[in-house]
Parts: sequence; structure tokens; C-alpha cells
Amino acid sequence: MKERDEFAQFLVAKGYIDALDLSEYLESSKVGEPIGEAFLQRGVLSEEQLAEAVRRYLDIPEISLTQVIIDPGVAGLIPEEMACRYTLIPVDLRSGILRVAMFDPTYERALRDVRMFTGLEIKPVFAKKEEIQAAIRRCLTMEQSVARLANLVDRTFENQGLWLTELTGVDSQKDNAPTLKLVYSVLHEAVIQGVSDIHWESRKSDFMVRYRIDGKLKCKHVLSLNIARSIVSCLKVMAQMDVAERRIPQDGRMTFIAGQRRVDLRMASMPTVYGEKIVVRILDPEMAQRPLSELGMRTEVEKGVQDLLMRPNGLILVVGPTGSGKTTTLYALLRELNSEEQNIISIEDPVEYQLSGVNQVQVNLPAGLSFAVGLRHILRQDPDVIMIGEIRDEETARIAITASLTGHLVLSTLHTNTAAEALARLMDMGIEPYLLASAVSGVLSQRLVRRLCEHCKKTYQVSEAEKRALRLPASVTLLYRSCGCSECFGTGYRGRMGIHEFLLYNQDIKELVLSRNNSRDIEQQAMVSGMMTVLEDGLTKVIQGFTTAEEVLNTVSGIKG
Repeated sequence: MKERDEFAQFLVAKGYIDALDLSEYLESSKVGEPIGEAFLQRGVLSEEQLAEAVRRYLDIPEISLTQVIIDPGVAGLIPEEMACRYTLIPVDLRSGILRVAMFDPTYERALRDVRMFTGLEIKPVFAKKEEIQAAIRRCLTMEQSVARLANLVDRTFENQGLWLTELTGVDSQKDNAPTLKLVYSVLHEAVIQGVSDIHWESRKSDFMVRYRIDGKLKCKHVLSLNIARSIVSCLKVMAQMDVAERRIPQDGRMTFIAGQRRVDLRMASMPTVYGEKIVVRILDPEMAQRPLSELGMRTEVEKGVQDLLMRPNGLILVVGPTGSGKTTTLYALLRELNSEEQNIISIEDPVEYQLSGVNQVQVNLPAGLSFAVGLRHILRQDPDVIMIGEIRDEETARIAITASLTGHLVLSTLHTNTAAEALARLMDMGIEPYLLASAVSGVLSQRLVRRLCEHCKKTYQVSEAEKRALRLPASVTLLYRSCGCSECFGTGYRGRMGIHEFLLYNQDIKELVLSRNNSRDIEQQAMVSGMMTVLEDGLTKVIQGFTTAEEVLNTVSGIKG
């Protein structure tokens, strides 16, 4: 009540209203009615006058958008629809703080939505409505987005000219050339920025393009719904899908060139209530070439894994949830083993990267080629090393165990949260403990956490409460926090690294398995033997300045440390 009265007196003192207006308001206003809204409804103040008054009362700085150059990349951090709805536009990004020009800087819902959408700290500034609207048209309209994207690749687009003659499924080459350039430009931008997945999805009133960067999904472009079908058609033709079939999911793939980089694109379509959604997985061949030393393993973990690779037989498991980098780790292990003296055969679903020197088999369920069927035939191919993309059922697990017991080195993955749970999962599948005790050599559990951007990360003083909560050593006084800059697109992170726990299958673990002990008992014994959990490894990397405590805790939430 006091604040409302103070604002009313401010309006009178600054000449926005006179004493008579205030008197009439006090006589007729309802209890709790906002003073600004009351004067708007009575026509005493215009929206512009009220916004200016609030800005001056709260001492919010003003900016003239005619005097500043707005980076379209910064403006594009929010979709056009949000900018128009709240009459605002991002102006610049510095040290993780996004400055946003707003017509009403006190609009808490707008501030909250922009903060939640971008994940950044917001600093509002006042700007005139007409200037904001002009900036939105200049930086965020669909036409400007298309032009900005196309400008990225104007000089290299002619190298992809073959597409123009191959798009037989599109109604008209002439009419769809701008759409084709838009599609190519988005793909080009995504490859350059290190995006792993592109989501093209129709919504009720627009067509949204989202990028997954370093494991996080973020809206990048919001386009007109009118061009959705044309974009989807282009993508489906490029991936050799059936353009006319819109009722069932389809899969396809193609090779794409972005500058000097050649990547494989795996596409999957899915019919939704508003139209087809397509997800494009970008498979960079460089990922398959990463050696074991670049996966973020501690020295003792890397050495332990390499020791297992020197054995002629045994089962090595890599475990973790979807998206934890298991396939990349398996490929790194195969690279360590790859030589002319080794016959290496893999069976995968799907084959994501092609490895020279490895005989890779693609699972084909419609043709009857499952993991189990493929494994039985692989054993007749005189293999030295067998890689199984994933153990999904008892039959596959039993063949893998048998292969490891008969002189083969077997590498595979399981979807479990911890290394100890992998052993319990195999027993749940029906594998006898005595077979596990003889076959398994070790289990590597892993997660991926985002690396701090080296260009903008900053130190901060660790509080005693944070030390106790994270169980940090007393000697730790400084940690790093994420900020945000142009190098990391305002996220504060750039790239990812692994955090691991390595369960070496020693005699103590074998005895627990033979006694059918649960995963918790197995984990406790492994920790007594020196195993560091995923959480502990993550906090070690926090202390070393590679990532943040928040990133590690969010990634391993639900896992006991």
C-alpha cells in the first residue's frame, strides 16, 4: 500500500497526472487495484507514458535501438513469437548476462520466460515500442532469418548444386530453391557449431528448429508454418525417403559437406498431430577417431582398461544411460585393438561410424538379422575381437558370455546406472553367476558432462557450506563457474568430457557374484578395492576446473556416490 502511494505521488510530482486525477482514483479505485492499470483504463495515461513513468520511478536505464547495432545471433536467442508477444528483443550478451530491451521492463512474466528459455541472467533496459518492433522486423522475421542463414553459405552453396537436380520428389525446382537453400543453411550452421541433433517440428502456429548442443536442446529458429511441408519434403528427398508417405515413420541417411568438413546425417521422420517431425543426427567421423586418451579418463582408469584389452579373452562392458557416450568409447577401444593381426567384427544397430579395418554388421530385423542371429554367424568367421552394440536380451547375453569363455575378446554395452548394476542386470536376464564370474573382465560406467568454456570461465570463493555439501577437501578454496561469451554461444560451456567409474573384476567381486549378492554389496566392495564412483570422479574434475558442480550433480542425479 505504501509503495502504491509513493508511486502515485511520483506520478503527480513528475507531471504524468494532476492532483484531480489522483483524487478521483483514490475515491473510485478498488482495493488492491494496480494504480498504473487503473489510469490506463481511465485513459489518463497511455501505455507509453506509463512505461516511461515506471522506468523512471524504478531507475531502469533507457536505450535507443536506432543508435546500437544488434547482433542477429544474440537477437535470435529467443524466437520471434516471444519477442512480439512481450515487445522485447535481446541486445547484447556479456559475461553471461543478456541485456534485453523491453517496452515494459517491470513485466515479471516476460523476464521469467526469457530467463527460462535462454538459461541466462537477464538485465532489462527500456526502449520505445516502435524501436523494438522495428528491431524485431529487422532481426527476427522469417525473411531475415532465411537471409541470415543463407548468407553463411552463399559462397559454398554451388558445391551442393547437385541437389537441385536430384529433388525429384519436390513439386517444382524453381519454387523450392529458396527452401532448399534454407535447409542447407541450417545444416551448415549446425555442423559448424558442433550440433549433435537437429529437431524440425511443426507446432500449432509455427515451425520450430531446435539444436542439441553438448547434450542440451535449445530453440534456434522459429519459421512460418507455411513452409513446413516444403522443408520436410526437401529433407526426405535428401535422405532418400518416400516423400508421399506421411503416415508412418521413416529412416534415411546421407552425406553432407560443410566447408572442408564431410559428415554423415541420419534422419528419422515421425508423424505428429501438427505434421511430420524430423530429427537429423549429425555423425562426425572425427568422433570415431578419438583415441582413449581424449575421453577424459583418469590415468589409472585408462591404464586399467588398456590392461584388459591386452587379454586374449573376456567380456568388457561399457554402461550408462542413452547419450552417455558408450558408442564413442567402444570405438576408441576398437581403435586400440585394430591391427592387421586381429580379425575384428562388430554387430551394431545402427552402424553410426565406419571404421577402417573393422568388419561391421548392421542389424536388420525385417530380414531376420538380430544381435543373437548375427552373433552366431560371427563366431563362424574366426574372430579375435567381437563388438556387440548392445546386450538387450538373454540370448544375446548368453552368446556373448560363451564367446568370451571360448577365447574371444568381447566388447559390449548395457543400459544401467552404475557398474555394479550391470552384473545384477545380467543375472536378472538369466545368466548363471558361475558364468559371469568366469567371463566378465571389467565394467566401465560413464556419463558426459559439459566442459567449461576456456574463454569466459571465472573463479569464485567456495563457501564452507558448499564444501560440506560436496565433501570437498579443506584445501579447496576456489572453483570455476560458467559465464557465457560469443565463443560458447552464451552457454558458458564448450564441448563435453566423460566422468567414469571402473569396476575391475577381482576375486572379491567374483565371490560376491557367486553368492548372488546385490549390486549395492558389489559396489561397496569395489569401493573398498579403490573404485572411484562417477560422482566422485565428476567432483574431481570440478576441482580441476574442467566443469561445474551443478553440471556434475545434474548429470548424475539419482546415483548414489
